[in-house]
Amino acid sequence: MNSDEKQPSTPAWLMEYTSNAAETFVTAYYAAADSPQRSQLLPSLYLSNSSIAWNGNPISGSIQFAQLLDAQPGTQHEIQSFDCHPLGPAGDQDHREAPSLLLVVSGTVAHYTPESLAKTENSAPKSASAPAGAATSKRKFDADAPLSTHPRVFSQSFVLVSGARSGAEGGVPFVWTPNRPASKNKGSSTDTRASKTVARYFIQADALRFVG
Repeated sequence: MNSDEKQPSTPAWLMEYTSNAAETFVTAYYAAADSPQRSQLLPSLYLSNSSIAWNGNPISGSIQFAQLLDAQPGTQHEIQSFDCHPLGPAGDQDHREAPSLLLVVSGTVAHYTPESLAKTENSAPKSASAPAGAATSKRKFDADAPLSTHPRVFSQSFVLVSGARSGAEGGVPFVWTPNRPASKNKGSSTDTRASKTVARYFIQADALRFVG
């Protein structure tokens, strides 16, 4: 390929879509990850045959993943950055399937021993389909805790696919309001910026690594 050839640019609507979908997913996923109900919430965001690697260790299926979550201490994630790109060809925003996404998240995570937990009245994250009114725990940092409980830098990569038309339960629903001008036809009552649920994202692949 000639290096001087222009590469096709990503449509503005697709850049907007990808950014908003990524932010919606990141908010829902890490709220679920930090919830006491995480062993019920997080597996519902994965496909039954998802590929999962947890700091180099392969996880086989949602049952083993739930067991891993149950065995871990509580967590508090602080997201520092995320980067997301659509996978596959882009089409017209009004007549296409929701694109699959490649999402990379970086941040820190602190793990907490049971002795360092302070109980508070709260509710599980609605974005991850938690039961209404469920109680949660807020984790407070303990300066006297072992070094292993101090925040660690992590990087986590996801491949997200939409199951909105599959009828599958779970996933992270994405409601999108395209940021585009309304119709120039003044007599038209159609709102081209109406919100609509365009995807329900599930995790097809997940690879988490602690850095350092």
